[in-house]
Amino acid sequence: MKTILLKLPEYYFIVLAILGGYSPPLNINPIFIGIAAILILQIIFKNKISGLIFGILFFLINLYFLGAIFSEFSEFIEFNYKAKQLIFVGLGIWIMNLFFVSIMIYKYLNRFSGGNLEFKRE
Repeated sequence: MKTILLKLPEYYFIVLAILGGYSPPLNINPIFIGIAAILILQIIFKNKISGLIFGILFFLINLYFLGAIFSEFSEFIEFNYKAKQLIFVGLGIWIMNLFFVSIMIYKYLNRFSGGNLEFKRE
């Protein structure tokens, strides 16, 4: 179960990149194809430093996404169905993104430190 959970973040972010770059009818933004290709290379080569950089970068993008959710939510005059949908679905996606980002950072930080995440006191 742990090995499946540690492999899941890259696949999740590939799916997000493809869905984020898709626009009907069958147009995909080349930048998002590049992001998906870089993530596929990350799955293949498992580079520690780039894995940490991707994790931190996705965390910062996730913070920007949270700001966008609250910015759009503040434009609603009353708390109607659309406002509820925006806040609950947006926060649900944000929490899921944060979960996968933390798994990705944990995985590459654990790999980077050689498996020992113990901090010694002096």
